[in-house]
Amino acid sequence: MSGRLLRRWFSPLLALGARTIIRTHVSPNQLTLAGLGLCALSGLLIGTGRLAAAGIVLLMAGMLDALDGELARQMAKATPFGAFVDSIADHYGDFAVYIALVWHGLQAADSALVLLTVCAMFGSIIGSQIRSRAGMLGLDTKDIGLFTRAERVIVLTIGLCSAQMVLALAVLAVGTNLSALQRLGHVVTQRPKLDARAGERLAYIAWPSLIRSVRRRLHHRD
Repeated sequence: MSGRLLRRWFSPLLALGARTIIRTHVSPNQLTLAGLGLCALSGLLIGTGRLAAAGIVLLMAGMLDALDGELARQMAKATPFGAFVDSIADHYGDFAVYIALVWHGLQAADSALVLLTVCAMFGSIIGSQIRSRAGMLGLDTKDIGLFTRAERVIVLTIGLCSAQMVLALAVLAVGTNLSALQRLGHVVTQRPKLDARAGERLAYIAWPSLIRSVRRRLHHRD
């Protein structure tokens, strides 16, 4: 939800950044993979206990994640495959950070940190799954929910830089799962429209079959 507002507020900066990157001949997919690399680096820094540095690197990864889409649009290279690569890279990047937080919690014998990380990761995964399945039904839930990826990056960055990871993960554990439920609720409210579409498709498929069946019967009678 606020991710859409952030994109609106910072769209001039994103556009300027994309125009600057175009001069370097870096492609949108390369920018996406660079963001994934920064997420992996952030995870490595978390695993070695350098939380503030990990927060800064994670914020840089989030900035690249915001820029790759704008770059693709300005270069007229926004394709379904590019969106697919971006989505997969986001998931791998999130996993790198979450698994590093679990490792950090285990090393510090902080069971609350481990539990909250797992809950936050589950909310992120199930939210993405709901979005994916809703997309198959023709519903766009990208901006549905309080916590999109932009909010997750911001909260994690603040938590890492302030060394308040338990509080940050508690916010994420609640926020990601609440967002998943909001997406689920949105899909449920669209059920009448989905059922109507399904009925239209069945009717479209059924009528030719019925006509062929009638023709076969008439042919046999002849």
